Amino acid sequence: MNCNHSADKVKGLWRGNAAAFIFSTLHVLWLVACAASLLALPRTGSAQQVQRLTLVAWEHEDGPDLRKCVGMLEEFSRQHPHLKIDMTHDAWASAYPRISRWCGSLREYAPDMTVIPDEWLAQFAPNLYTFGTGLGRYLEPFIPAVLDPITIDGRIYGVPWRVDSCALYYRPDLLPEGRKVPSTWDELLATAAEISDPEQGVYGLGLPGAINGGGARALLILLWGAGGSLYDADGTIDFTSVQMTAALEYWVRLALAGALQPEVLSWDAAQLQQAFAERKLGMIIAGSAFAKRLKNEHGALNFAVAPLPYRDQPVASISATYVVIMRTTQHRAECVEFLKFMASRAAQDCMHQTGSVASHREVISQVRGEPLMHAFVASFEHAHARPNRDWKNLEAMLDDALFLALGGRCSPAEALATVQERYDSAAALPPQ
Repeated sequence: MNCNHSADKVKGLWRGNAAAFIFSTLHVLWLVACAASLLALPRTGSAQQVQRLTLVAWEHEDGPDLRKCVGMLEEFSRQHPHLKIDMTHDAWASAYPRISRWCGSLREYAPDMTVIPDEWLAQFAPNLYTFGTGLGRYLEPFIPAVLDPITIDGRIYGVPWRVDSCALYYRPDLLPEGRKVPSTWDELLATAAEISDPEQGVYGLGLPGAINGGGARALLILLWGAGGSLYDADGTIDFTSVQMTAALEYWVRLALAGALQPEVLSWDAAQLQQAFAERKLGMIIAGSAFAKRLKNEHGALNFAVAPLPYRDQPVASISATYVVIMRTTQHRAECVEFLKFMASRAAQDCMHQTGSVASHREVISQVRGEPLMHAFVASFEHAHARPNRDWKNLEAMLDDALFLALGGRCSPAEALATVQERYDSAAALPPQ
């Protein structure tokens, strides 16, 4: 009996220990399985799972404070919790050399995205991602002129970042009594001539004639206001059109009438803006950024703005910078999401708050009532942008035409024929 009882006791202990062992093992396995499941769950709030995208922007010393974009970037991350934009910004003087290196010897250091002005797009296009109708439908609310520079051979290269537009700045205290603000070429010439008083050192209208001083863009504004284009029906450059000839002839008429500042060929846009601030010019054509500069540096200055005068049709002249995606990025899909966000009304409204001229139609409607902004958007149905191909060469040709005509070396028609011949000869040479 004792032996059997002991055996039964041992068997009972063995069964109990075995059950405890099995329970403990299953418990451990369960904990391991739970841990594995937790590790497998997406952790949207975890920093390790947030994809950071780099964006390099640029700013002028007296330009808008890009730190105002922080709220916009935070809103993007709120809508896309798994994405965060790390934006850095540098001076515009660094933009061209750095982008050139990112497209060349330092490709591995390129950011995911950067900001490029319209005049460089064609040059750097081979190093940028392009888009078709997928992104294009997000850009439908924008005015066509702001999309022209980023559309090359039917492909889209980016989304508007900042837009600038020109207007006629004038000094109400210098306008002749009873004269309204000029809206046509004839009114502009008559008003400018009447304002001019060389004995007092005051002149009616400032137009830049110096090489690389801004004269080329001013001449294009006159061309567009005459209903012309820099391209002929075949899409080739035409400096000798009837409208271009009329534009250059009008500029010469202004000079001969004493309506412009003296020694026109020696002035650039920056010098003219300073003369306007010093009450030496009654009127000047300048971009929207000039208004901010005037308020910052000359708070009590009496000035106003009006739409650009024209001959045949209203005109607006815009320039813009664009957010683009570098081909070297490893996060194309994520960057596309940011570009879609940048095309939204909310993002474009935020950019307007930093000083950008509205180019999104819904934002344009919102700001038309603003006294200062109205002049810059009033004629956006007839807006034009400078060419995105070969702009430096085209600018040089237009500057040469101004130099020849305003310097009295030949007639406006002869000056334009001369630069056309030069341009065609250079285009016929084989690429180096």
